[in-house]
Amino acid sequence: MRSSAARRRTGNGRPLSPEKRAQIIDAGKAEFLTHGFGAASVDDIAAQAGVSKMTVYRHFGSKELLFAGVIDALCRQIMSGDLERLLVLPPKVALPRFARRIMDITFAEETVELHRIVIAECRRFPELGRLFYRSGPQPCIDMLEQYLQRHRDAVRADHVSLRLLAEEFLDLVRGYPHMRALLGVAQAPSRREVAGRIAGAVRHVLG
Repeated sequence: MRSSAARRRTGNGRPLSPEKRAQIIDAGKAEFLTHGFGAASVDDIAAQAGVSKMTVYRHFGSKELLFAGVIDALCRQIMSGDLERLLVLPPKVALPRFARRIMDITFAEETVELHRIVIAECRRFPELGRLFYRSGPQPCIDMLEQYLQRHRDAVRADHVSLRLLAEEFLDLVRGYPHMRALLGVAQAPSRREVAGRIAGAVRHVLG
Protein backbone atom coordinates (compact mmCIF):
# COMPACT_ATOMS: atom_id res chain seq x y z
CA MET A 1 0.00 0.00 0.00
CA ARG A 2 1.31 3.45 -0.86
CA SER A 3 1.87 5.94 1.96
CA SER A 4 -0.50 8.87 2.47
CA ALA A 5 2.32 11.20 1.39
CA ALA A 6 2.64 9.32 -1.89
CA ARG A 7 -1.11 9.57 -2.47
CA ARG A 8 -1.21 13.36 -2.06
CA ARG A 9 -1.94 15.13 -5.28
CA THR A 10 -1.62 18.61 -6.71
CA GLY A 11 -4.57 20.68 -7.85
CA ASN A 12 -4.26 19.27 -11.37
CA GLY A 13 -4.39 15.68 -10.09
CA ARG A 14 -0.69 14.85 -10.44
CA PRO A 15 0.75 12.93 -7.45
CA LEU A 16 3.24 14.72 -5.23
CA SER A 17 6.62 13.06 -4.83
CA PRO A 18 7.69 12.24 -1.24
CA GLU A 19 11.31 12.24 -2.43
CA LYS A 20 11.03 15.78 -3.80
CA ARG A 21 9.28 16.91 -0.65
CA ALA A 22 12.19 15.56 1.42
CA GLN A 23 14.70 17.31 -0.89
CA ILE A 24 12.81 20.60 -0.51
CA ILE A 25 12.69 20.27 3.29
CA ASP A 26 16.44 19.58 3.45
CA ALA A 27 17.18 22.58 1.25
CA GLY A 28 14.73 24.73 3.19
CA LYS A 29 16.33 23.75 6.48
CA ALA A 30 19.76 24.77 5.24
CA GLU A 31 18.44 28.08 3.87
CA PHE A 32 16.40 29.02 6.93
CA LEU A 33 19.10 28.09 9.43
CA THR A 34 21.65 30.08 7.45
CA HIS A 35 19.61 33.19 6.62
CA GLY A 36 16.59 33.16 8.93
CA PHE A 37 13.03 33.28 7.67
CA GLY A 38 12.80 36.79 6.26
CA ALA A 39 15.97 36.65 4.15
CA ALA A 40 15.47 33.06 2.97
CA SER A 41 14.90 32.79 -0.78
CA VAL A 42 12.47 30.30 -2.29
CA ASP A 43 14.45 30.56 -5.54
CA ASP A 44 17.59 29.46 -3.71
CA ILE A 45 15.73 26.68 -1.91
CA ALA A 46 14.41 25.38 -5.23
CA ALA A 47 17.89 25.51 -6.76
CA GLN A 48 19.45 23.66 -3.81
CA ALA A 49 16.69 21.04 -3.93
CA GLY A 50 17.13 20.56 -7.67
CA VAL A 51 13.50 21.36 -8.41
CA SER A 52 11.57 24.26 -9.91
CA LYS A 53 10.14 27.08 -7.82
CA MET A 54 6.69 25.90 -8.95
CA THR A 55 7.41 22.46 -7.49
CA VAL A 56 8.22 24.03 -4.13
CA TYR A 57 4.88 25.84 -4.16
CA ARG A 58 3.00 22.73 -5.30
CA HIS A 59 4.27 20.93 -2.21
CA PHE A 60 3.98 23.72 0.35
CA GLY A 61 1.93 26.59 -1.07
CA SER A 62 3.96 29.37 0.54
CA LYS A 63 7.27 30.12 2.22
CA GLU A 64 5.47 30.14 5.57
CA LEU A 65 4.11 26.63 5.01
CA LEU A 66 7.55 25.43 3.92
CA PHE A 67 9.04 26.87 7.12
CA ALA A 68 6.34 25.06 9.11
CA GLY A 69 7.26 21.85 7.28
CA VAL A 70 10.93 22.32 8.17
CA ILE A 71 10.06 22.90 11.84
CA ASP A 72 7.90 19.80 11.91
CA ALA A 73 10.57 17.65 10.23
CA LEU A 74 13.32 18.88 12.59
CA CYS A 75 11.20 18.35 15.69
CA ARG A 76 10.23 14.84 14.56
CA GLN A 77 13.90 14.05 14.00
CA ILE A 78 14.83 15.42 17.41
CA MET A 79 11.93 13.60 19.11
CA SER A 80 12.67 10.23 17.53
CA GLY A 81 12.17 7.17 19.73
CA ASP A 82 15.25 7.88 21.91
CA LEU A 83 13.33 9.52 24.72
CA GLU A 84 10.54 6.95 24.85
CA ARG A 85 13.05 4.11 25.05
CA LEU A 86 14.67 5.71 28.10
CA LEU A 87 11.36 5.89 29.94
CA VAL A 88 11.04 2.14 30.40
CA LEU A 89 13.83 2.16 32.99
CA PRO A 90 13.48 2.69 36.78
CA PRO A 91 13.26 6.38 37.81
CA LYS A 92 16.75 6.63 39.33
CA VAL A 93 18.19 5.45 36.01
CA ALA A 94 15.67 6.89 33.55
CA LEU A 95 15.46 10.46 34.82
CA PRO A 96 19.19 11.29 34.62
CA ARG A 97 19.45 9.73 31.16
CA PHE A 98 16.28 11.50 30.00
CA ALA A 99 17.64 14.80 31.32
CA ARG A 100 21.00 14.34 29.60
CA ARG A 101 19.29 13.61 26.29
CA ILE A 102 17.15 16.73 26.72
CA MET A 103 20.30 18.77 27.33
CA ASP A 104 21.93 17.33 24.21
CA ILE A 105 18.86 18.23 22.16
CA THR A 106 18.33 21.66 23.71
CA PHE A 107 21.91 22.88 23.25
CA ALA A 108 22.52 21.37 19.81
CA GLU A 109 23.50 24.22 17.47
CA GLU A 110 20.67 23.41 15.05
CA THR A 111 18.06 23.40 17.84
CA VAL A 112 19.25 26.70 19.29
CA GLU A 113 19.19 28.39 15.89
CA LEU A 114 15.73 27.02 15.08
CA HIS A 115 14.47 28.28 18.45
CA ARG A 116 15.84 31.75 17.70
CA ILE A 117 14.17 31.85 14.29
CA VAL A 118 10.80 30.73 15.66
CA ILE A 119 10.92 33.36 18.40
CA ALA A 120 11.80 36.03 15.84
CA GLU A 121 8.95 35.06 13.52
CA CYS A 122 6.13 33.84 15.79
CA ARG A 123 4.71 37.31 16.32
CA ARG A 124 4.07 37.69 12.58
CA PHE A 125 3.23 34.00 12.13
CA PRO A 126 1.73 32.72 15.42
CA GLU A 127 1.10 29.25 13.97
CA LEU A 128 4.87 28.69 13.74
CA GLY A 129 5.19 29.13 17.50
CA ARG A 130 2.25 26.82 18.14
CA LEU A 131 3.68 24.21 15.79
CA PHE A 132 7.10 24.38 17.43
CA TYR A 133 5.59 23.94 20.88
CA ARG A 134 3.30 21.09 19.81
CA SER A 135 6.13 19.29 18.02
CA GLY A 136 8.90 19.74 20.61
CA PRO A 137 8.34 20.87 24.23
CA GLN A 138 4.79 19.54 24.61
CA PRO A 139 5.57 15.89 23.75
CA CYS A 140 8.51 15.98 26.19
CA ILE A 141 6.26 17.19 28.98
CA ASP A 142 3.55 14.68 28.08
CA MET A 143 5.99 11.75 28.06
CA LEU A 144 7.52 12.74 31.37
CA GLU A 145 4.15 13.32 33.04
CA GLN A 146 2.93 9.87 31.93
CA TYR A 147 6.15 8.29 33.18
CA LEU A 148 5.80 9.97 36.59
CA GLN A 149 2.22 8.77 36.77
CA ARG A 150 3.38 5.18 36.21
CA HIS A 151 5.96 5.62 38.99
CA ARG A 152 3.84 7.68 41.37
CA ASP A 153 5.19 5.83 44.41
CA ALA A 154 8.74 7.02 43.70
CA VAL A 155 7.80 10.69 43.24
CA ARG A 156 7.71 13.34 45.95
CA ALA A 157 4.51 12.80 47.91
CA ASP A 158 3.95 16.53 48.49
CA HIS A 159 3.66 17.32 44.77
CA VAL A 160 0.03 17.02 43.65
CA SER A 161 0.35 17.98 39.96
CA LEU A 162 2.56 15.59 38.05
CA ARG A 163 2.38 17.78 34.96
CA LEU A 164 3.74 20.72 36.92
CA LEU A 165 6.43 18.46 38.35
CA ALA A 166 7.41 17.36 34.82
CA GLU A 167 7.64 21.00 33.74
CA GLU A 168 9.72 21.91 36.79
CA PHE A 169 12.09 19.03 36.07
CA LEU A 170 12.69 20.28 32.52
CA ASP A 171 13.04 23.88 33.74
CA LEU A 172 15.66 22.87 36.29
CA VAL A 173 17.61 20.93 33.68
CA ARG A 174 17.72 23.76 31.11
CA GLY A 175 17.58 26.78 33.36
CA TYR A 176 19.33 30.06 32.57
CA PRO A 177 22.07 28.38 30.51
CA HIS A 178 19.42 27.92 27.82
CA MET A 179 18.54 31.61 27.83
CA ARG A 180 22.21 32.55 27.64
CA ALA A 181 22.67 30.20 24.68
CA LEU A 182 19.67 31.69 22.86
CA LEU A 183 21.00 35.20 23.45
CA GLY A 184 24.47 34.20 22.30
CA VAL A 185 26.10 35.43 25.51
CA ALA A 186 27.47 32.01 26.50
CA GLN A 187 28.15 28.59 25.07
CA ALA A 188 26.47 25.39 26.20
CA PRO A 189 27.10 24.55 29.88
CA SER A 190 30.11 22.45 30.84
CA ARG A 191 29.81 18.75 31.57
CA ARG A 192 30.22 19.49 35.25
CA GLU A 193 27.45 22.07 35.20
CA VAL A 194 25.19 19.72 33.25
CA ALA A 195 25.80 16.94 35.80
CA GLY A 196 24.99 19.31 38.67
CA ARG A 197 21.79 20.54 37.08
CA ILE A 198 20.63 17.00 36.34
CA ALA A 199 21.35 15.83 39.89
CA GLY A 200 19.38 18.77 41.30
CA ALA A 201 16.43 18.13 38.98
CA VAL A 202 16.32 14.44 39.90
CA ARG A 203 16.40 15.27 43.62
CA HIS A 204 13.52 17.70 43.09
CA VAL A 205 11.39 14.96 41.54
CA LEU A 206 12.31 11.98 43.70
CA GLY A 207 12.99 13.80 46.95
